Amino acid sequence: MVKVAVITGNSASGLACMQKLLSNASTSPVSLVRGCFRVQGRAATARSSLPLSQLNRKDCKYDVFPFVNATDMDSLRRALEGIDRAMLVTPLDYHAGLQDDAAKSIHMIKAAQEVGVSRVVHVGSWTVQAPTELPILASRFVPTEDYLTSEIGNAMEWTVLRGGYFMSNFSHVHGASMLEKQQLLAVPDCWIPPVDVRDIGAAAAALLEADTKDYLLNNYNHSFIECCGPELLSHRDIAAQLSAGLNVTIEYPKAPSSLGEWKSDNPVLSELYQYMAQGDGKQLPFDPKPFEKLLGRPLTTLKEWAAEHHHAFQYTNTR
Repeated sequence: MVKVAVITGNSASGLACMQKLLSNASTSPVSLVRGCFRVQGRAATARSSLPLSQLNRKDCKYDVFPFVNATDMDSLRRALEGIDRAMLVTPLDYHAGLQDDAAKSIHMIKAAQEVGVSRVVHVGSWTVQAPTELPILASRFVPTEDYLTSEIGNAMEWTVLRGGYFMSNFSHVHGASMLEKQQLLAVPDCWIPPVDVRDIGAAAAALLEADTKDYLLNNYNHSFIECCGPELLSHRDIAAQLSAGLNVTIEYPKAPSSLGEWKSDNPVLSELYQYMAQGDGKQLPFDPKPFEKLLGRPLTTLKEWAAEHHHAFQYTNTR
């Protein structure tokens, strides 16, 4: 039987992975799912959304491991002790800043190797493909991939899931404008294949459940999987899909005629849109077939995601 740890369990993809692993408990080789958290309160919040009532304790056990800090190697070793496979999500703490995120991810991988974890699924980002154009974002992920390829190599099984532009970004970035004006922000138009982060978590669960033969035959070992959504969308397409899913009318206002006319106080957002809107406007990786094959089902559309996340936009009125 396989024992799995997820760090961090309260990340959107980590929580989705645990939900999938626990839902599959009756047919999966996984006998233990250990959710690792930095803060005790987040462990309690995550627990409330897990399908624990469905579990037959003979099938699988859910274990909580709090106070795991990616800057503390001892806490990481304790969390991963006795674990066979682990999902390691790049940390994100806006209060601490982004500059140490790659170092924290490397700590996780190093600790996993030291205690004998045999397989790691790391959640990174597509931005590694544009380190010069996206220096803030790519710096969170490039060193981790370099560490896996140059320092870990064949010492363990590993797969990198390169996250795409998350559908949840539309609530974070455009939510206030959508609620107040029923419009997206007037950002530069560009083509995006938005991905549901829950699909990334489910893909991680599939990799953690896979027996070694299937894992190797499918060429998942030492591979990088681009996690994009099923459709390449302009912002007008995005507005239409959000409208259909939320059952409100969302518009995309006239886009700036040039990137020079558009400014953002958020340097990360500014960097991202400056990159996505340049050239032919299709800068993000888009080949959904490998990701869909790993997931074993169709990828979630933006319309489907929006219909399930009405609450994220606080809409009470419908058209």
